[in-house]
Amino acid sequence: MEKIKQKEYILLKNIIYVYKGVAKHKPYLIALVVISTICAAGSKFVWLFLSKYVIEYIQAGMSGKELIQIVCVLTLLGIMFMIGQTIVSYWTDPAAFYVRPMFMLNRNKKYFNMKYEWMEHKEILDALQRSIHATSWPQNGVEGLIRKTINVFADLFTCLIAMAILVQSSPLMILFVLVFGVLSYLSIDKASKMEKRLTKDEVTYQNRKKDYFVKVTRDFAYGKDIRLFRGKDKLLGTIDEMNEEIHDKVSKAREQWMKSGLFVNVLELLRETIMYAYLIYLILSGTLDIAEFILYIGCVRNFATTFQTLVTVYAEMRQCSREVNDFRSFCEFCEEEKAEDVLIPKAQDYVIEFRNVSFQYPSSDQFALKNFSITINAKTKLAIVGLNGAGKTTFVKLLLRLYDPTEGDIFINGENIKNMNREQYYELFAPVFQDLECFAFTLAENVSMKNLKNTDMEKAELSLRRAGLGNKLDEWEKGLETQMLKIMHNDGVILSGGEIQKMGLARALYKDAPIVVLDEPTAALDPIAESKMYQDFDELVKGKIAIYISHRLASTRFCDVIAMFEDGQLIEYGTHDELMNKQGKYAAMFDMQAHYYKYEDEKEKLAYE
Repeated sequence: MEKIKQKEYILLKNIIYVYKGVAKHKPYLIALVVISTICAAGSKFVWLFLSKYVIEYIQAGMSGKELIQIVCVLTLLGIMFMIGQTIVSYWTDPAAFYVRPMFMLNRNKKYFNMKYEWMEHKEILDALQRSIHATSWPQNGVEGLIRKTINVFADLFTCLIAMAILVQSSPLMILFVLVFGVLSYLSIDKASKMEKRLTKDEVTYQNRKKDYFVKVTRDFAYGKDIRLFRGKDKLLGTIDEMNEEIHDKVSKAREQWMKSGLFVNVLELLRETIMYAYLIYLILSGTLDIAEFILYIGCVRNFATTFQTLVTVYAEMRQCSREVNDFRSFCEFCEEEKAEDVLIPKAQDYVIEFRNVSFQYPSSDQFALKNFSITINAKTKLAIVGLNGAGKTTFVKLLLRLYDPTEGDIFINGENIKNMNREQYYELFAPVFQDLECFAFTLAENVSMKNLKNTDMEKAELSLRRAGLGNKLDEWEKGLETQMLKIMHNDGVILSGGEIQKMGLARALYKDAPIVVLDEPTAALDPIAESKMYQDFDELVKGKIAIYISHRLASTRFCDVIAMFEDGQLIEYGTHDELMNKQGKYAAMFDMQAHYYKYEDEKEKLAYE
């Protein structure tokens, strides 16, 4: 697996990246930014000019009518700016809030396109955690960059207007404000960098671990074990331990912010002192009159406070930009898994071949499969048997292309599967896993894995009845529209383990793929019920390749061929009769379990008589 490359885009590129998303999902937000910029700057200066003109008109002895007119015009203009700001703020918040989930959705789409095997790597999970933080809060990452950009544009426009006014008689004040502002920015940016390093990057693992255990404490599925085995202290202790580690980092970051805040406050005090002293000197020397003094003192204050805000927000934007880098790094890493150009060869039948395949899990120093070769012909019913840890599930993961072989190749109809389009490849298979998941959807949606409007209801019902859930379907008042689980609905249904496995079989039947894989899906059933389910299901998948994986041998008697796994290798291969006559490990395992199936045969015989 290639390591995730941490992207380091400059702020401008990240602003462009984010606003491309804005233009796609809420384009009117860009117009709001322009209006907000004009209104925010205009509202700060209109009252200054009003004061200046009032004093000048009084000093010049102008008529009250003219003064009233100018006051009315500027007041109306100020009111318009204030109303504009209010309206823009009202529309900006929900628009920015809407764009962030769209970025989250885009990341999730990329995440689901990522190789399945990468999902268990610590480096990938840490990168995912950092990208999630970039879209978790309104003031962070993506949305934070949108909101702070709006403020920056307004502050920048305000500073430009103030500089244009001050340059006429007080250009030195511009230099003072800029110098003090840059010094403040350097201090704030240093604290911001340290905060991200300490409270984001260095505690990614702790945050992920804490989030996992917090989720476990709320998960109904873990409730029994936590209570009966007194796991509360261990869980809460682990969460507290992670909180302590995170708190230590946060405390160090806050200490740096305290130092930065003291430094910035001293700079502001020094700046204010110099500003007032210089303007008082100008008025005493006759360079400024009273009206100009009022205008310039306001301009200097606007410029100083706005520039201070500007550099602070700019430092915060750089922080958001670093988080957007985390977001983009993860998304672009997911994009590295390109869709292959080779399409799945269309055929009536398929032949699968494993050719000298070996596989080693990244965290293991041993091979789960070693020099494994097997050919599965069209319409073959194959039973894969062996003890736990023999390599059966690894074989399935490689066949389904959830993992790629460490060595060797897998072919379908002579084409190497690593060259095939992954999404199309998945369409060839209808798997039923041992650990099946029931989603908080309706029953029909759980079967089709589509929205209700896109679900073939007749096909879903037929699949459920064939899988053995017809009696339950008849009991439920809402039928196919019965809600599963109680997460979303109080009247949701919680299926038993056996019922969930039957629903998984129905899901495979609904998909109607040419290759069916059953990876120990009947583990929750007793051996007799398991044997009957296999026999019933076998009738439903005639004409397809059917691969049955189990450490119990209920599936073997009706399969065309049996493959016995041990320690990641194929040790026996043949029909049931051939392997029984061989009297090897398969025969020994079958004899140990045979009394279950003999008992079932006797029951059927007695029932028949």
